[in-house]
Amino acid sequence: MKWGFAWLILYPLFKALFGMRIEGTENVRRKKRVIIAPNHISSWDPPLVGVASPRELYFLAKEDLFIPNALFRWLITTYNAIPIKRETGGKDALKKALKLLKEEKAVVIFPEGTRNKTEKELLPFKEGVALLAIKTNSPVVPTCVKGPRRPFWTWVLRKEQLKVKFGKPLYPSNFKGKDGMHRLTEEIEKSIRRMLHEK
Repeated sequence: MKWGFAWLILYPLFKALFGMRIEGTENVRRKKRVIIAPNHISSWDPPLVGVASPRELYFLAKEDLFIPNALFRWLITTYNAIPIKRETGGKDALKKALKLLKEEKAVVIFPEGTRNKTEKELLPFKEGVALLAIKTNSPVVPTCVKGPRRPFWTWVLRKEQLKVKFGKPLYPSNFKGKDGMHRLTEEIEKSIRRMLHEK
């Protein structure tokens, strides 16, 4: 209910006020387990992907986001953010993600591992997404977020196009063998890079 309520408020706002484009929602299956793997260029990425998604999402997030402000901590916890603790190397978050996937939920993991604050198109991808996908036999949907790196006013004035595109799912059964995680990680990166260059 909380997810649907937030979506009813934010979806019209992002579409009408910011002119947000959403593509590829048919690639996100509605009921079974799935991993959404977006690029990460802004703090706006989680709400943008959440608004674009046709189903409720759960997010792995750095523990630092839960510290600065009690209200913000309550907000992101309410909307399914799971803290990745440094002292455990993220093991607790991975266990929670495994549990959610086994419950047929949709989990968002940013394969770059952190927000890209550089001028590079993408940061090097980590293999955590592929590990979880193979371990739980969950398809991965590479997801491209474009636009939120620019100042807020550029969205309102339509000088920058906000866009979220869900790519074709990648199935772990196609990436067997010792190098399966590496190959799947490469394919996720290639898919997002292709979408970044689309108009």
